[in-house]
Amino acid sequence: MNRFIPLFRAGAYRCPATALCRGLLLGLLFSGCQSPSGLTEDQIETLRNTGFYREGENWNIDLDGRILFGKNETALSEKNRATVARVVRTMKKTGIDHIVVEGHADSTGDSRYNQQLSLRRARAVAREIARNGLPYRNISIRGYGPGNPVHDNATREGRAQNRRVVLIVPME
Repeated sequence: MNRFIPLFRAGAYRCPATALCRGLLLGLLFSGCQSPSGLTEDQIETLRNTGFYREGENWNIDLDGRILFGKNETALSEKNRATVARVVRTMKKTGIDHIVVEGHADSTGDSRYNQQLSLRRARAVAREIARNGLPYRNISIRGYGPGNPVHDNATREGRAQNRRVVLIVPME
């Protein structure tokens, strides 16, 4: 499947896996132990040990590493910063050089506001990822607003779980 993700610059679109594919192709030239997913067994093991799990063609960070936000907040807590730093260290160690950052919001309030809020959350995490050493140009950013809840928005606990950013290593 070939999806294009806007980089949120006027007119700039790019395949989210371009840099990753280039890196994986170079890796294929220099190592013969690639799995069908395009990652080496060492990369897969490291992702799993960091809390990522396979979902479709991508690797997503597990619940214990989810980056959550307070109501109407975009600032990262120290715990969130530590999670981001751990993920970036893992990526750099394994030669993975692209990530997708998906921002989400709960359903409280105006949906257009929540859409922008989710995008601001994703951008805040992307800046932290770049601050930890992954080039910003290798980070794709998406804001989904309240459109993809993981819990029921009818409860306070559910809304808290829906105010999140998810980190994805794409495998397209």
